[in-house]
Amino acid sequence: MDDYICLITVLLILIYLWLSWYRKPKNFPPGPRGLPILGIVPYLGKHPEKVLSKLADKYNPSVMSFRMGRMDWIILNDIEAINQALVKQGEDFSGRPKSPLFDMLTNGCGLVFVDGERWKEQRKFGIMALRSLGMGKRILDEIINKEFEVLANHFESSGSSIDAMTSLRKAVTNITCEVLMGKRFEYNDPVMEIITEHRFVLLSIMDLLHNILVLFFKLLPDYHLEVLLNTINSLAVIQEIIESHKRNFDQNNKKDFVDYFIDEMLYKEGNYFTSTNFIMQDEQLCHYTRDLLVAGINTTTALGWGIVCLLLYRGHQTKIAKEIQQVIGDETPTLHHQDRMPHLRSFIQEVHRCRSIATLNLPHRTTRDVRLNGYDIPKNTPVLTNIWRVHNDPRVWKDPHKFNPGRHLDSNGKFVHSAHIIPFACGYRRCLGERIARAEMFIFFAKIIGRFELNKDDGEPLTLDNDPAGAVNSPKPFRFTVRRRS
Repeated sequence: MDDYICLITVLLILIYLWLSWYRKPKNFPPGPRGLPILGIVPYLGKHPEKVLSKLADKYNPSVMSFRMGRMDWIILNDIEAINQALVKQGEDFSGRPKSPLFDMLTNGCGLVFVDGERWKEQRKFGIMALRSLGMGKRILDEIINKEFEVLANHFESSGSSIDAMTSLRKAVTNITCEVLMGKRFEYNDPVMEIITEHRFVLLSIMDLLHNILVLFFKLLPDYHLEVLLNTINSLAVIQEIIESHKRNFDQNNKKDFVDYFIDEMLYKEGNYFTSTNFIMQDEQLCHYTRDLLVAGINTTTALGWGIVCLLLYRGHQTKIAKEIQQVIGDETPTLHHQDRMPHLRSFIQEVHRCRSIATLNLPHRTTRDVRLNGYDIPKNTPVLTNIWRVHNDPRVWKDPHKFNPGRHLDSNGKFVHSAHIIPFACGYRRCLGERIARAEMFIFFAKIIGRFELNKDDGEPLTLDNDPAGAVNSPKPFRFTVRRRS
């Protein structure tokens, strides 16, 4: 009899747990639950953005839910839902999900993984500081053009073929370091290697999405240690530069982001800058600078995809080179030239569309109970945006999987900006360094195509397939050759 009662009890507990797993919040968006404990994790594969897009076709093409680990998630699948949530209701969706991994790596500092009033003030400061440093103005053009000359010399001295992604990453790193810390590094400097290899934000999308993987990290000590040491080494480099800034700080001659932050710490009244805990201030500055640096290095990926497209579709090289000669000639390219260069601008916009960099972007979190598209979404619900699906929406783009810059030109050959292409996200969490990235893209391609003819390396396989090793959609490593244009 006792055994019978025990069996019934166990069965009732299992039934309760099973029903609890499939229970959703009231009036929650539809979507799959997956397996107990894991949710839909086992089904996501190497390209979760494509799997989630297919699920959206089945459950809801606008707003869908799914279970990931122990939590219910929301994913926004079209531009209308994304704009409604992140722009019109932006503050309600401006949080970040909690992650034990990133809490460990950042100690709650920086910008990318913090939220609330501290994030608001820090972001406001960042916008002000970058604007004061000339973001989007001629001084930025000068920094980019100067670094390109170093890159061009590197191209020509490389001999036969060039490691595309490594070369571009070092150039972009130097531009970002100039803006943030007033410093650049030689390409063979060991410090350059430390900085360019610091990309913990680019961990696999699974690392970002569910806390359950913290358990797996404990079973993978080598990987766990590698991520931690990588972060420590990068922060040590940044801290050393910050200490040098403090020793030589001149309030009347602020040269970079670090100087502006130090000025805020010493002389301003911001609630999150004037703490008597100077160790915490230093830690915040280190992680803030690191966040912006990593985000800046991500521009390398878009530049890499652009070169892949130039190599695969050579006709665009010829067309853009002719436009560069007509508009820029022997001048130094600046953003002032772009209004007269529809072919280059349409090429860049198509690169952003065709090869979405952050296919699912970083996750958001609702900061209060909200209603979206008729659904009720509880506070603290994590939210994703499927940017890949937006950029490949057949309602907007004819033959979306084809690379076609001509789709961004009107009947008169003028460039048409598209609000359906959001490589830098939108709303409250829009990329802080967007203007820098856009300037890099335009000037780099104007200089590269204007000066060099690009060719595939002999025997080098080259496709638009990506490398699914991280959360950023990167090209597979490739090499190419250059030849001076006559």
